[in-house]
Amino acid sequence: MTKTEAKNNKIAGTRPKKKKEIRSSLSNVYGSIKESNFNRYISHDIYQYQKYVNDGGAQLYSKNELEDIKIAGVSDRLPPRATAYYMDLASRSEGVRNLIKARPEETEDLSGERDPSNQLKYSPVPGLLHKYELILLYVVRACSSWCRYCYRSDFLTGKTEKDIGSIKEITDYIESYNEKVEAHNKPDMSMQERMIPIREALLSGGDPMVLSNKNLFDYMNGLASAGVRMIRIGTKELAFFPQRFDDNFFAMIDLFHELHPRVGLAFMVHFTHPDEILQTDENGEHIVGADGGFNRIEITQNAIIRLRSRYYVTLENQTPIIDSVNDNPHTLHLLQKELKRLGINNHYYFQCREIEGHRAFAVPVEEAWRIHTQSQIGLSGIEKSRFSMSTESGKMEVVSVIDAPNFANFAIDLPPIWQKAVDELLGDGLVIFKMHRTPYVGMQSDLVIARRNPEALWITGYEDRIIYDGRKEGDEKYAPLAKFLKPFIEGNEQLIPEMLEKIVAVG
Repeated sequence: MTKTEAKNNKIAGTRPKKKKEIRSSLSNVYGSIKESNFNRYISHDIYQYQKYVNDGGAQLYSKNELEDIKIAGVSDRLPPRATAYYMDLASRSEGVRNLIKARPEETEDLSGERDPSNQLKYSPVPGLLHKYELILLYVVRACSSWCRYCYRSDFLTGKTEKDIGSIKEITDYIESYNEKVEAHNKPDMSMQERMIPIREALLSGGDPMVLSNKNLFDYMNGLASAGVRMIRIGTKELAFFPQRFDDNFFAMIDLFHELHPRVGLAFMVHFTHPDEILQTDENGEHIVGADGGFNRIEITQNAIIRLRSRYYVTLENQTPIIDSVNDNPHTLHLLQKELKRLGINNHYYFQCREIEGHRAFAVPVEEAWRIHTQSQIGLSGIEKSRFSMSTESGKMEVVSVIDAPNFANFAIDLPPIWQKAVDELLGDGLVIFKMHRTPYVGMQSDLVIARRNPEALWITGYEDRIIYDGRKEGDEKYAPLAKFLKPFIEGNEQLIPEMLEKIVAVG
């Protein structure tokens, strides 16, 4: 491709970064930012993996397994990749191993969303998602290791039109948008009428922590200068390669804080299994220390302590529930408890997104809800988390899964036509979703109620079973229920008064 063609198509890696323009007024600042040379990567495709093992590295695959993933073409979906540090961790923990170990079944069913949750719909400029009051920036197309369930695999492999964001284009957008907000909002406006300014941004990718300190500072400084007051950094580097949190990195964020003292940093960390933070013995058991608690992995603990020592930094954990990784109440319970002991808040625990190939990793929604609910038993209010799905309409919290009722227990003798309606409507039980976070004002905190489907892996598995839809407007929310009831009511109107009398009498 020629430079002209690249310029016109704006493909990844060709869009102008304008680094000289951004850094010119801060030459002294950038001159003081030091870099570290890291050797993170061990791509464990067959050749590299075998060389790594021959050199004394941890063995994760048998000879037959290597042949199976080669035949299955797993690398065409998402090439296996991990740091030597995490490969060693994986060799001692089945849950950690299954997080990065390629499975032949990944390619058996590639059904799923090419662009999970239709994210491009919310992308006003390349590399930026503006869905909530929070904006998301794609800043790098790489991670130290690749989770097999990664819901941004389309971006990592370049299969969708998502691009790395230019901080100049993004800050121009922020400033322009916030000017519109200021012109629109009036003191007497209701919350529903007001536009919400951009005050928070999430650096994502890929993992921002694989960027150099100067490149990371480019985004942080640009956002802060544009008026953003909270910068989130989405990272799994504390698990994959905690060595990244070294003196040079901490000097950089301290420098950033000195320049922008009103801006907070929230590290959205991604611990998926307790064995990413706790030491294990030769039998895979956690080691009890002198204080009665479990011993932690020292390098990870030290990085967390150094982050927490800065008052302008908070740490929030979020992770999906994944088959053969952490789909166990005891595992999730321990993870949440140990994270809070380390000062990391439990934020969201997610349903595995409906990416291409998700059926190899996803636990059914109702089973994942049960696992998460049981994991909450015995946790304090500040240790608990939410179980949610990040859908196109927003983050939907799975509030409850309800069993089917038996009205005979209430001495209600339903006429056959009504019994059939109840059986059809409630016979499977119900699932209750709450619109916890949404870009649409009218949906905020509304519900979606659906008949249960134990096989459902995502909201798509309930779309034909919904009886109340808070994603709609006005009476349309009840349209699914009305459509369902219509054939049972037509021709049986004479039974309605009698049934109401019986229900009132029981009440």
